[in-house]
Amino acid sequence: MKQRKAMKVDKSIQVRFWGVRGSYPTTTSSSRDFGGNTSCVEITAGGQRLIFDAGTGIIPLGKEICNGASARPAAYVFLSHTHIDHVMGLCFFEPLLTPDARSFIYGPGNSHGALTRSLQQLTHSDLFPVSFDELKGKKEIHSLVGGELIRFRAPGKRPIVEKNSAPAQPSSGELTIVAHKSPAHPRFGVMLYRVNYQGKSVVYATDIEQQEGGYPDVIEFARGADLLIHDAQYLHGEYSSTSKPKKGWGHSTIEMAAAVAKKANVKRLVLFHHEPLHDDKAMRAIERCAKALFPTTLTARENLEVRL
Repeated sequence: MKQRKAMKVDKSIQVRFWGVRGSYPTTTSSSRDFGGNTSCVEITAGGQRLIFDAGTGIIPLGKEICNGASARPAAYVFLSHTHIDHVMGLCFFEPLLTPDARSFIYGPGNSHGALTRSLQQLTHSDLFPVSFDELKGKKEIHSLVGGELIRFRAPGKRPIVEKNSAPAQPSSGELTIVAHKSPAHPRFGVMLYRVNYQGKSVVYATDIEQQEGGYPDVIEFARGADLLIHDAQYLHGEYSSTSKPKKGWGHSTIEMAAAVAKKANVKRLVLFHHEPLHDDKAMRAIERCAKALFPTTLTARENLEVRL
């Protein structure tokens, strides 16, 4: 009797960018190459589809999830915080509108139910015709405080959340996410995430304003990552402008992102959360500047795919 060959397991991590802008979407023709949707990044690993932030980029992603599903679709959404540019696509996310679909939503909240209450404000009756609770898709919402280790089981199953026991780099080949809370974004801080799988790692660190030289805890959190996705919204001149300074607005410059990448000894840096006023010409100049500071830099654009 012939033995069946074992199916080859895909040990890669695949990253796809669906929304790369910060603050608000832009639809100008001069920004078409890099894209105008707000923050949304898809990471596929170990047969699981992980989604980071729910800006307007999550809308086309949600349609792809449901249109291509052969079984009940499941989505795992991890929010960095609940400022409007990072959640404005959630009410139009197809799995939340599809009765057979199931969504697990994680994000910062200092108590049980805190994240749920924040998201319910998106659909206040004065602002939206349907309440968050009335969206037809099945959903579970979980508040995180930082320091959690999230372990994934079979696709469609609820992950296991272990509190205050999160090593930066789990030793096994399992798929895990580590959450880290940073105070470096007004008013309530921001959640950073590290995805680990088969010895590879991706760090998602948006909406963070680095101090000079970088925050030690963030540098350690990103230490040795294969890919660091880091906020780089402002040019140095915009950040330090005498007339309209952006210092204190909760975002980094290109130089700040490159400094963290160097100190954390990451393999590649992706600039993210682009200023909506920066058109394609400006973004290409930013990319050239960033590569001079950190040669293995990429500048996020919609539909960019990176395979580790």
